[in-house]
Amino acid sequence: MKTVVLFLLSLFSMQLMFAQDPVFTQFYAAPILINPSFAGSVGAPRIGVGYRNQWNGNNYKLSTSFVSLDNWFESINSGVGLSLTNQKEALSNYNFTQINLSYAYHLKLSEKLTFFPGISFGYGTKSYNFQNLVLGDQINVFNGNIYPVSVDPYAENDRVNFLDISVGGVFYMKYAWLGISLKHLNKPNISFLDDETLPLPLLFSIHGGYQFVLNSNDKTSFLPTESFLFLTFNYMDQDVYNRLDLGAEIQLSDFYVGVLASSQVVKIEADADIFLSINPLIGLQIKNFKLGLSYDFPISSIGNVGGTGEITILYTIGKNDKKYRERLWQVKN
Repeated sequence: MKTVVLFLLSLFSMQLMFAQDPVFTQFYAAPILINPSFAGSVGAPRIGVGYRNQWNGNNYKLSTSFVSLDNWFESINSGVGLSLTNQKEALSNYNFTQINLSYAYHLKLSEKLTFFPGISFGYGTKSYNFQNLVLGDQINVFNGNIYPVSVDPYAENDRVNFLDISVGGVFYMKYAWLGISLKHLNKPNISFLDDETLPLPLLFSIHGGYQFVLNSNDKTSFLPTESFLFLTFNYMDQDVYNRLDLGAEIQLSDFYVGVLASSQVVKIEADADIFLSINPLIGLQIKNFKLGLSYDFPISSIGNVGGTGEITILYTIGKNDKKYRERLWQVKN
């Protein structure tokens, strides 16, 4: 039999869920999830899928998955994307699902700089399953009897639906990019109670990367051809929470390896840890197919929550459109 303690733990986990959006360590493998402006950014149809299994060291297991599709349309000089995100939590049977339609216009500012402004419209639903919980009004504290029915408003309203609007922008140079996004502009109400307002907090993110060419096509080099070094970062701020991911990745032909570090910029509490986790990653990139595997090793004192495994796949259908690349960089090959 479940107890009131379990219910209180579920409510606590519910507040944590409301406070933060789903996060992926390999954020660059889920581009239109962090910024709608990435829609169509490779100039060809692109499919992405990912799965994240978080906190395996206790009963508070959290899993997140996504699937996305985006493409560039030359006739309108724009990118369009569609994404579906789902998140589940074991303790409280929490379930979050959201579908987003993203649009980005591809604007060339100069011979060396382009800008993609974007917007996203989403429809989301959050739900809990309280059927296996014993709520406070079901317990008779005098005789210990448990009543089968609860009139608690949480038991009557276990689902909330909402509309969501996000905007963003990405600046591109030949070897660098910088993006900014702002999610939940309309601050949708995600309260389970009809007479309560609980706005979804704004999520601000700034992210970027730089590519160093180690060996492009020099067969005399000791490095394989198509060798690169990528530096990336992603900063997120939502309500009282903030997170900064910094990473480096080396690609040697079809194989790449790297590491990211996750930290807080501003402590939530005075005794909170700055550094959260170290996240090594490996992967393969064979032509248009890219597979990434990462694992987050927690280094904070939050407790024995276990690590976080993540797998992502990106597949570009066909080759990147030559006209698209010429329009951006005046490539003449």
